[in-house]
Amino acid sequence: MNQRFSTEILLAKTGGFYIMLVIAAAQLLAFPGAILGAISIQLSAGFSPAQLRQIFGMAPVLVLTGNLILLIVAWFMTPNARKKLSMVVSGSGARIKPDQEFKAWKEITGLTWRYGAAAIPIAYLVDILPPSLYYYLKGETSQAQFVYTLAGGVVAVLGLVILAVLIIDSLLIPARLALIPDNFETQISGRNGTLLTGKLVIIILALILIAILMVVPIGFHNTMMALEQHGNSSQILSDIQSHSILASFLALLLGFSLAYLVSRTISAPLKELINTFKKVEQGDLSQRVRITTTDEIAELTIHFNRMVARLEELQSALEKQVYQQTAQLKATNEVGSAASSILEPDELLKKVVNLITDRFGHYYSAIYLVDQTGYWAELIEATGDAGKVLKQNRHRLELNNKGLIANTINNQQATIADSKNASIRSANPLLPYTKSEIALPLIVGDRALGALDVQSTREGAFKPQDIDTLQGMANQVAIALENARLYQESQKNLEEMRSIQNQYLLEAWSKVPKAEKLEYNVGDFADENVHKFETPLTLRDQSLGTIQLITDEEISHEEHNLIKAVASQAAIALENARLVNESRQLANRERLVADISNKIWTSTTIDGVLQTVVKELGKTLDTTRAVIELKSDENND
Repeated sequence: MNQRFSTEILLAKTGGFYIMLVIAAAQLLAFPGAILGAISIQLSAGFSPAQLRQIFGMAPVLVLTGNLILLIVAWFMTPNARKKLSMVVSGSGARIKPDQEFKAWKEITGLTWRYGAAAIPIAYLVDILPPSLYYYLKGETSQAQFVYTLAGGVVAVLGLVILAVLIIDSLLIPARLALIPDNFETQISGRNGTLLTGKLVIIILALILIAILMVVPIGFHNTMMALEQHGNSSQILSDIQSHSILASFLALLLGFSLAYLVSRTISAPLKELINTFKKVEQGDLSQRVRITTTDEIAELTIHFNRMVARLEELQSALEKQVYQQTAQLKATNEVGSAASSILEPDELLKKVVNLITDRFGHYYSAIYLVDQTGYWAELIEATGDAGKVLKQNRHRLELNNKGLIANTINNQQATIADSKNASIRSANPLLPYTKSEIALPLIVGDRALGALDVQSTREGAFKPQDIDTLQGMANQVAIALENARLYQESQKNLEEMRSIQNQYLLEAWSKVPKAEKLEYNVGDFADENVHKFETPLTLRDQSLGTIQLITDEEISHEEHNLIKAVASQAAIALENARLVNESRQLANRERLVADISNKIWTSTTIDGVLQTVVKELGKTLDTTRAVIELKSDENND
């Protein structure tokens, strides 16, 4: 972790030069890989101390030359990668073009194997071949020593290059992470690293070749020495045994080291992939695996990250959809609550249009109602400054045209207008940002009261699934409007009935004879230190009289309420008594009419009928004189 942290800091400070620094550091750190080849050369060639001093004196110059050549090659291999790294570090990575991003990713993922492919021939041709040819042509080395040097040089170059490639691959992880394209397809198509199969085959063949080139020359050299020197065979066999054991041990040590390093390049990213998978399995879809390799594991990592990203997008989309549906359901419930509790149409419509714009985040909402003529849809309520202006101008739309509102009301079907059918939408200069619009009919039974109009600044904001939600709200509004209309009519009828009843009550009590005593007193009247209390006898907002109480003590609140309750019951009782009295009078009148009618019908002559009528009316009405006349036509005597 500390190493990765330090390399990330170094990358942030150096930018594109980080790649060159990594390669230079790998060249220095990979020198131990060449030691095995040097030991192999000495064991098989057997150079003298003077020859070794000459070789080691020339080696630093040759190695430095080879490394500089490889640095130049790497410089030309990574122009886009270095440029993008510098732009990312400077914070201007957003200006990178897609093709440059693709090239940079391809260069950084293919750098290790391309460097290795270039390093083997360059290192051999610059570091091994020139000194070997030089000393051989000068005659300072034999042909056998020349061959052993070439064979040992292969071992040194392979150990050096393989170790350098593994170090470069590890140190370039921060650079690869910085150059990863955002697009998954670019990540896949731009991956240019060696596959696992090729990597393992190269490592295994290199180890086999190293083992062969170390053991065989030593055995061949000691065999030739044994043939040349017939004596002291035991010493030669001992040298063969010790040299073979040493070469085998060094080859085994190099093979173990390379195998461990290669296995780490496979196991480490797999462990990170497994740990990330466990976190994703627990529900954390924000996790991503770092693309630290360039082989099939990198491709697997890219596909895994894309799968998790799609799952996160799907989860976010589902959460957003649930949130939207919850908001729609909440808004629908609020509209339903307003519709069931608000009986004033203007207040209801204002509440509804504001709820739609606030809860759904739409640009504009309005409600149109069909006027009494049936030819116009009048704007009753709307949101925003545009709605205020339109209401002040008494905005209305003709129902005979083919506009959105007219089609919705006439066909009693919801209509969506966007870029595909923008012709049916009437452009309004007060609403310049409208990109999509929906109109929903306000239907009660088989009759359309008007339309609910909703507009949005987003293209395609209204989907077919939104129609059901908004139409449900529109239906609630329509029912609430109808209920409000019926309520107002019933209130008007009730008010008329109350007015008639009050008029009747007033006339009925005004006919009560003035001579009747309509006052009743109990107790003695005191002039001083008294408390007077009056409460009206009220029936249906009409005062029938008053109750007056005079006491020596002040009346409490409870007593006040008791008096008012008694007064209310007394007013009802008085009205009932009046009605009973009126009913009795009507009954008596009907009975008298019936009796007189029976007596009239018993008379069979004109004189008898006239006499009966005069006699009974005078008797009933208590009159002193009654006269009845019949008028006859003088021309018809």
